[in-house]
Amino acid sequence: MLILFSLQLISVYLVQSLEQYYLRNYKEGLENQARLLSVFMEPGFGEGQGWAEDTVRLAREFRDLHDMEIIILDNFAHIIGSSGSQALIGSRLIREEITRALAGYLSDNMRYDPINQERRYYLAFPVRNDQSTLGVIYLSGSLKAVDDTLNEVKTILLTGVGLALAVSFFLGIVLTKTITSPIKEVTDQALNMAGGDFSRNIAVQTSDEIGRLGETFNYLAEQLSFTINEMSSEKSKVEAIINNMSDGIVALDGKGRVIQINPSAKRLVQNLALKAPSLGRSGFNLLRNLIGSDTMRQFVRKQHSLTTEISSSSPDCTMQIKIAPFKVGKGKLDGTLIVLHDITRERELTKRQEEFVADVSHELRTPLATVKSYVETLLDGAAEEPNTRNRFLNVLSKETDRMVNMVKDLLVLSQMDASQVYWQNSEVDLKDLVLEATDQLRQKLGVKHPNVEVNIYEQFIVYIDRDKVMRVFSNLLNNAARYTGSEGKIAIDAVKEDNYVKVFISDSGHGIPEDELPRVFERFYRVEKTRSRDYGGTGLGLSIARKVVEGHGGTINIDSIVGLGTRVSFTLPAASPGEVF
Repeated sequence: MLILFSLQLISVYLVQSLEQYYLRNYKEGLENQARLLSVFMEPGFGEGQGWAEDTVRLAREFRDLHDMEIIILDNFAHIIGSSGSQALIGSRLIREEITRALAGYLSDNMRYDPINQERRYYLAFPVRNDQSTLGVIYLSGSLKAVDDTLNEVKTILLTGVGLALAVSFFLGIVLTKTITSPIKEVTDQALNMAGGDFSRNIAVQTSDEIGRLGETFNYLAEQLSFTINEMSSEKSKVEAIINNMSDGIVALDGKGRVIQINPSAKRLVQNLALKAPSLGRSGFNLLRNLIGSDTMRQFVRKQHSLTTEISSSSPDCTMQIKIAPFKVGKGKLDGTLIVLHDITRERELTKRQEEFVADVSHELRTPLATVKSYVETLLDGAAEEPNTRNRFLNVLSKETDRMVNMVKDLLVLSQMDASQVYWQNSEVDLKDLVLEATDQLRQKLGVKHPNVEVNIYEQFIVYIDRDKVMRVFSNLLNNAARYTGSEGKIAIDAVKEDNYVKVFISDSGHGIPEDELPRVFERFYRVEKTRSRDYGGTGLGLSIARKVVEGHGGTINIDSIVGLGTRVSFTLPAASPGEVF
């Protein structure tokens, strides 16, 4: 095909060059004849009938001498002389090349003559004096001789091309046989290598390029065998490391199919209440559940590593997810590596530390500032005045008690958070416990206590840690009395609900705004305006109450309307025969 293309290209170029050469020579010949005729005819333009007859005779002599047709036209394109039929004299001849010649430009054209079935060449030569165009000499000649010559050249070239192709085909068959045999052996060896057989060697019989190719293949087989053995050994090591890692490893290929997942990854995925995909299955669903659809689209588009955290409440689990693309080429994601790291315990410890530091710092700042200012005042001389000294010492005593109570409450909460509380559960009569709590409230507040009504008319036996639940009642009743005042009313009720006893503590105090209710159980949280620090307390009572109630398997809730009062409800487990808490 290459030889055929080359020969055709050369033939076309040669034929076109020859055609242009002949046409150029033919055009130059016509131009010379036209120029010679113009010399004879220029003086006679416009002299009348006698001169016209001379032009006809001259045109015929030129035609017989040079085998061409000659037409003489005046400056209005009227025929005034012709080497052919005299019937055309006086008629007007309009052609493109004649029009251009009348404008003073030499013009030529080449057209096919359907009558004689040949190509003809036309040349319009303007006859000019110094001022204007006097007429046109219109020449035409046959190109049959040129076409015949070119056809002979084409025949010769086609014959040569055919002969060259035949010789090339024969030589190609002979040469191919000397090359295909060793190449077939190399191909067979390549197939064996693709199948994993590197033991065979190619028999090298020559020292030319084919022989060197065989030697190279033998060396390649040896190196590939060594490399694959090394890779297999390294792969076994890596698999052993991955399978024994505590972190979960999931690897996906470019199409999202799982190509590697270790036992830790399966366990951690199950901890997140998700289904671990098996090898060969799509891992995009797992990836979408881990990071979300939007983040997944962003990862696929940008192909950058990212780290995120997700949490599950059932069971309680916090997972750090690291996702990284690998083998990225030409903008295509060829694989994804997912690393799962269980940070539940770290986050829990960090959260507890942050909460403890923030809560203690926030709550101790005010009393410590008060103590510091009062102590500085006493040191500056206020201690010399008995009334001032006693008043200041009373304030210091109250602030110190408040800080001590706060530290005790924090210790209780910390123990409950760490599940280090020992529960001493026993059967307790709920009404007796409530009456004891109300008596303590009256003794603490004296005559300023609000009216407390205990509306428990049935005997409810609960299985609880008496001291801890007593603290719940004390905290809730103290809150109700503190924000109700001596003119208010507190009511305590209880009802049986399945295996629990539900207790209600209602007051007619200030009430809590609706938007504040979700946060009242937070540590140190106080409702602004209606419940400021002026009322005292550590801000931990409701937190402790919730921890104790939940520690007994119950729940606690608060309902409140501003200006009408607050109702706290919580459940305690009812005692049953043979129950062990």
